[in-house]
Amino acid sequence: MTTLRTAFITLLTGIVLFTLVHTSCTSSTGKGMEALFLTDELYTDPPNFGSYPATRDQIQKMIDDVDLRNIRAHAWDLWGSMTSPGPQGLPVWETWYSGYEVFTLAGKQEVKARNIIRDFQSPKQFHHFENVTDGVIPQNLPEQITSFNRYTKSVADFIVSSGLNRAQVLDSINDSFDRAGTPISLRQIQTTQDSIDTRAIVLKPVFQFIDGFRPTVIPFWNGISPKTTTDLKNPEPHTWRQGVIVDPTRTLKPGDSALMSVNNEPARWLQVVGLEDFYAIKLTEEDVKEFSDFAATSGDDVGKGNMTDSISIYQNVKEGNYALLMAVHVTSKEINNWTWQTFWWSPYNNHPFFGADRPTSILAPWDNYNMRTAYWMVTPAGSAEGEPFVSFNPYLETNLFGKVPVKTKTGVLDSISWTGVNSNCMTCHRLAARAPGTFNTPAYQPDGFIGIGDSVFAGMTKVDFLWSVAIRPQ
Repeated sequence: MTTLRTAFITLLTGIVLFTLVHTSCTSSTGKGMEALFLTDELYTDPPNFGSYPATRDQIQKMIDDVDLRNIRAHAWDLWGSMTSPGPQGLPVWETWYSGYEVFTLAGKQEVKARNIIRDFQSPKQFHHFENVTDGVIPQNLPEQITSFNRYTKSVADFIVSSGLNRAQVLDSINDSFDRAGTPISLRQIQTTQDSIDTRAIVLKPVFQFIDGFRPTVIPFWNGISPKTTTDLKNPEPHTWRQGVIVDPTRTLKPGDSALMSVNNEPARWLQVVGLEDFYAIKLTEEDVKEFSDFAATSGDDVGKGNMTDSISIYQNVKEGNYALLMAVHVTSKEINNWTWQTFWWSPYNNHPFFGADRPTSILAPWDNYNMRTAYWMVTPAGSAEGEPFVSFNPYLETNLFGKVPVKTKTGVLDSISWTGVNSNCMTCHRLAARAPGTFNTPAYQPDGFIGIGDSVFAGMTKVDFLWSVAIRPQ
C-alpha cells in the first residue's frame, strides 16, 4: 500500500491512456481494425444522445428534487454519447485530446506544416489543435501512450490558449489574488470559455493489462463483504474473490467454464467471457516502447497478479498483450459544478442498483459497464449539515486511506480515519486548487460538503474542479 500522500497524488495524476499510435485495436464489434492517427478531421465532438446535452436548469432541477432516476438516465446518455462510433469505428472519446498533448507538448516546439503521418514503424502523432494565440501544440513529436486524462476540444483549447497548462501563469494568477486581497470565495478560475459548456467533457480511464497468448482470470467488483473481498477497508482488485476468464486465443470459448483460481483463492469453475465484452487494445512494439515510468507508477492501472505497482504493470506491458478498459471517471460542464459519473466493467450488466436502468441504446461492449453518479456532495445538496453522499469507483479509490483533521463541538482538534470506499467524486474535485510550490494543494477530504469559501482554500486558487490543472503544469 502507498502512503496517503502518494496514493492521493497518483490517484489524481496517474493513468495510462492509449492514444492511437498502435496499429490495431479491438472495436466494439470485437473485430481488429487499423487505427489512423488523430487529426483535426478525426476529432469528434460528443454527439447529441438522449438527454445529453441538458440545460443547466434541467440538471439543477434534478439536483433540487433529488431525482436520482433522471440523473442516472442522463449519465447513461452521456456515456452513450462519448462511446458512440466515430471515425474509423473508434468511439468518439478516443479522438479527444490527451493530457500529454495539453500539458507536455503544448508550446514546446515551433509548429510545422501538418501532414497525415502513418509511419507505424516510427510513429509521429498527427496532433490536432488549431493554432491559438498562446501555446500551440507541435505537430512533429510522438504522442506517447501515457496520458492521465482525455479532454474535448473546447476545454483543451481554453486550457492551452489561456496558459493554464503552465505553472508560471497559474502562480501569477494566485499572486494577483494575494495582492488584491481577493476573498476566498472569489479566488477561482474557469477552464472553459463560458461558465457553462455542454461540450466540455474530461475523462479519466483505467486499464488492466492481460496476457495475449493464454487465459487470464479477471477479478471483478461485487461489493464489500467477506464473501467478495479479503480486505474490507481497502478492497483493491488483488483482494477480490470472484472473477471471469478472458482467453484472447479463443481456446476457451465464451460461455464455457474452466477450473482456475482468482487471486490465490482455491481453484473453482469460472465463466469464460469474450475479449469483445471489453473495450480492448492489443499492444504493439511501439506501445511498449512509449510506455513510461509515469504510467507504471500511477497506482490506478492493473498489472500481473491484479496489482497496481510498477513492477506488476511492466510485467504485462509486452507486445501482443492486451489493455482492457476497466473503468472511467466522466465529468461534463453542463452546470457550473460539472456533472459527475463513474463507470466500471462488470459481468453483471443488470445489477439492480448500478446497471439495470441502462438503456438499450447503449451498444456493446459499453453495455458491460456499471455506473454511479455524484451530482451532489451531501444530502440534501448544498447543505453544510448534510449527510455525506458516497460515490466511488472500485478501480480508482479503493487503495486510498488516511486521516482527516476535524474539530469537535468543544473546539478540540482531532482526526478520523477514512478509506476510499467512503469517498465522493464531487467533494474530491471541489478541492482542486493550488498555490505556488510543488503539490501545494488543500488537505484532502474524501467526502462531505466543501463550500467555495471554505478556509481550506486560503492562499490558493481554485481551478474549476480539475485536479490535472492543479498539479500537472510545470
